[in-house]
Amino acid sequence: MNDDLLLQRLLDGTLTPTEQVEINQRLRVDIGLREQLREIAEQAMVMGDLARLRDTCIPASFPEATDKGVSFTHWLALAASVALLAASAWFWNGRRELPVLTLMDSSGSIAWSHGGDLRQSVADGDQLSAGTLETIGETATAQLAFADGTLITLSGESELSFSEEGQKRLLLRKGSLSAQVKPQPRGRPMLVRTPSAEAEVVGTVFNLSTRPDDTLLKVDEGLVKLRRLADDSSIEVPAKNSAVASLDSALKLDSAITPEPLTNWRFDFTTTIPPNDWRGDSNGNHMMASPYVASRKSSGSIITHFGVCVRPSQLTPALSLIATAQSVIRFRVRQNEAKPLQLMLLTSKSSGGYGGNFEAKIAPDELRADADGWCELAVPIRALRPLSPRHPSPVGNVLASVLLSSFQIDTKLAVTQFELKSAPQP
Repeated sequence: MNDDLLLQRLLDGTLTPTEQVEINQRLRVDIGLREQLREIAEQAMVMGDLARLRDTCIPASFPEATDKGVSFTHWLALAASVALLAASAWFWNGRRELPVLTLMDSSGSIAWSHGGDLRQSVADGDQLSAGTLETIGETATAQLAFADGTLITLSGESELSFSEEGQKRLLLRKGSLSAQVKPQPRGRPMLVRTPSAEAEVVGTVFNLSTRPDDTLLKVDEGLVKLRRLADDSSIEVPAKNSAVASLDSALKLDSAITPEPLTNWRFDFTTTIPPNDWRGDSNGNHMMASPYVASRKSSGSIITHFGVCVRPSQLTPALSLIATAQSVIRFRVRQNEAKPLQLMLLTSKSSGGYGGNFEAKIAPDELRADADGWCELAVPIRALRPLSPRHPSPVGNVLASVLLSSFQIDTKLAVTQFELKSAPQP
């Protein structure tokens, strides 16, 4: 793509996110490209002045466009974008933006980017200006706070772009978030967009997940307006209700009462195919562990684990599991070689919001295989340890994700059954 077209698309606002990053980086160091952009902007301003003269009925002669592919209307669009360029000129001059969000609590690898700037990691307490935050890996989480006390929590492999210029605007490109939204100013609701839907929020507690073909909304408190982008239809989803906005506009857009969380539930991989959003590779009558980013070293290199993940909320219809003091998590598993395993719980509060992550490590001598190599693994909820003192116990929390993994070594971990029981078995 030549530079003229690239700059034209910059002014039009039609660049892809990758192209936007690339041109921002070039404009920082390429004086010639900045001069070229300035010339285009000046031409657009001239055309804007001519348009204003025409609107006030002052006679003026309008030059013919030298490029037949660029119409007068297009030049007016360029003129309208000059104000945006002027407002953002500070970016190339190195001026710092005001913070939008504060990272309150996190685990795992977190990355924040703004324009061409990329910070591989951020720390609790960091204030972040408008940009994009990624939680990298199945067990990563990030709780973020706006100045008004609104809380946003990302979990798992998620990517969220955010800004606040008189109105909170979020773009969840992938993954899941939960939100506790303070009452928003009249006429300026918080907007959360995904590839398939947009949620309009004035003050509520909800969970939102984007999947390849749809968006799942679960409202705990208040009311959320959900718009399906495929056909621009919309519904209002009240408290204790859920809705799915699909890319397929032929499907009915409707809300339904969210089922009460279960304390006992079983999934048998030998008889049921799990959703694509669950971690692991379906292999006949079991799930095989697949690699994921567990953490990132200070050098930037990553640590890979191999795991199988159960996400009840990604089922259709969705359901939720809740931990009690008597809960036991059971798996039927097999490995090619006896190695330690790690059980991770990612949880949310039953009333909505982040509930913390919890971990249990299983030593090889706890895995007693039968003649076929299969082991019955049982982990009481009391054996799980919190990863943060802010969230001391999973009891009473909803299990957003249950992840069983081997450490850095692919042991060909296979799972045929998962079960949550409310009381230990003899």
